[in-house]
Amino acid sequence: MRVLRVWLLVTDLTGRSLAERGDGVDLAFLRPLYENPPGWPASGYVSVYLDTTPKENAPNEVALRLRSARETLAAAGADHATLDAVLATNLDHVHARSHALFAEGGRVRLHGIVPQSPSLGESNSYAPLPHVVPWLAQRPPRLPHVRVSANREGGQVLAVPGAWPETQAGLETAMLGLTEITGESWPVHVARGGGWSEPRFERSAEETWAETAKKIAAAVTHAADGVKAVFVVLGGDIRERELLAGSLPTVLHDNLVIVDREVELTSPDFDEAAWAEEMWRAAVDARARLDEVRAQLDRPPGERRAVEGLDRTLTALRDGLASDVLIAGQDDDGQDRWPTETAWIGPGMADAAAGRDQLTGRGVTDPVQDLAAEALVRAAAGTGAELHFVEPDEVQPGWVAALLRAPVAAVEPAS
Repeated sequence: MRVLRVWLLVTDLTGRSLAERGDGVDLAFLRPLYENPPGWPASGYVSVYLDTTPKENAPNEVALRLRSARETLAAAGADHATLDAVLATNLDHVHARSHALFAEGGRVRLHGIVPQSPSLGESNSYAPLPHVVPWLAQRPPRLPHVRVSANREGGQVLAVPGAWPETQAGLETAMLGLTEITGESWPVHVARGGGWSEPRFERSAEETWAETAKKIAAAVTHAADGVKAVFVVLGGDIRERELLAGSLPTVLHDNLVIVDREVELTSPDFDEAAWAEEMWRAAVDARARLDEVRAQLDRPPGERRAVEGLDRTLTALRDGLASDVLIAGQDDDGQDRWPTETAWIGPGMADAAAGRDQLTGRGVTDPVQDLAAEALVRAAAGTGAELHFVEPDEVQPGWVAALLRAPVAAVEPAS
């Protein structure tokens, strides 16, 4: 599949810049995942990443790999009820080439997907926190948009809200909002074979296609207004795509992403095109946030609204002062560049620190350790901070920083 971006404006359909609107990962949807059962330390989380790229005998291979993961996780201490829930998960219900399963307490708490490949690879862990960072790095913010499949006989238009469903049940519910457009019925094909009437038939065919394009464009405009769409994904017949693009209002035309194939809206091509666009916009926004961090770090301490480094970032999160958390993402070879060291955590989502005594000094008993990147994400989810993955060639491996809601003087000194 070939996806073409046909716009240069770094704006959404309201005219606001990406930096003004913000395209960080809003982690509020993760809060239920982190709700601990009574008592602390809580039971651990099972995290399983699976590559389900279509291939011969793929279902059997995936089942074998899941059983192998179960054996490894059981040896690490995971309970059988939780592992049974992972093994029973239906992985065939969505278009996806990677699945991420996060389970605890005898059930799968979150089932994440990524449409692209290569992406998540394969791994599994049993740890105090769910290991969601590799998935989040490939899961850009879900942006409202419109998907359109157009041909000379008509088309399909689907308004996609920001909370696009990942399950088949959710997809089927969303598809109930699909708009079908029937074009003019005569003539839809250019006359062949010559004759005195051929120019007249060619003009009539072009006029018919143009009228169909206008009808589809009206439906697209209405759908975009309804969900406050950020972009439009357009696939279908090449000539009808051209006519439709020309019939759209400028603000929609300037935010078109082209799927260079004639496919149905249920095709994985639309999922992948939307994913790629969202990833691109997230990268643009992360760069804007990085520029803001650097500008803030150059300001006098009394005016500075940014901190850099794991210790001070965790402190800002712990105090509820971080509005945005930035960490290094993956490089082009798929190597993780986010922090690899560990951090201390407690039962509260914001209980995260580089040093154990920073938590015990606040009354947290029995803190435990897990990966610092995962502690950052949980603390961000618990305090309403957005997460941004920065291109690794922009920062050093393990780099982390935060933009603050108050000047840096409000952040307690690192212990």
